[in-house]
Amino acid sequence: MAKTTVDGGTFFVIVFVLGLALAAAYSGWLYQTGQQWFENCWQAQHSPEGPKTPRQAVSWGTCEQTTKRALFNAGFVFAGNPQFAVTPELKALVQACPSNYSDVPIGGPHLIAVDLVVQRGGPDLLDRFMPAERLIVSAFASKWPRCAATRVASGVPKIIEQNGEFQFEGPCKPCDAERAAMKR
Repeated sequence: MAKTTVDGGTFFVIVFVLGLALAAAYSGWLYQTGQQWFENCWQAQHSPEGPKTPRQAVSWGTCEQTTKRALFNAGFVFAGNPQFAVTPELKALVQACPSNYSDVPIGGPHLIAVDLVVQRGGPDLLDRFMPAERLIVSAFASKWPRCAATRVASGVPKIIEQNGEFQFEGPCKPCDAERAAMKR
């Protein structure tokens, strides 16, 4: 059996590249980390004034879009008013998913996402390196762990982003019953 060895120069290059990759991830050079998203969005939510720099305005402005993209890519949907959930599928969604009626603030889902992260004790060590989407989805899944699976089982299509807008990937047949109930 042949023994493979790494010379000192190769080892140094490997350690250097690994260190550079970790530094890039930690600092958010490649993407917004969970820690960065949380700090920016917490500040935006709790600041008595508006942003003080253009960079801060841009980072605060991404909170809602980043949250929606993370949740919808993970298969989450927002349930509506339980009063209009007339089918078993919609009633299941009301039980398993966050509700636009009672859970998600008018200001957007990023507000509850920040609160859910605070309730969990803040970002963990991995959130300093991993994309913000991981932290957001993890926070929502801690409160609504069956939402994505219930959406699939209920026949509600996934929400996708097209031209900066979020919409159902296809027709939402279970939603038709809710719309009809709302008209009554």
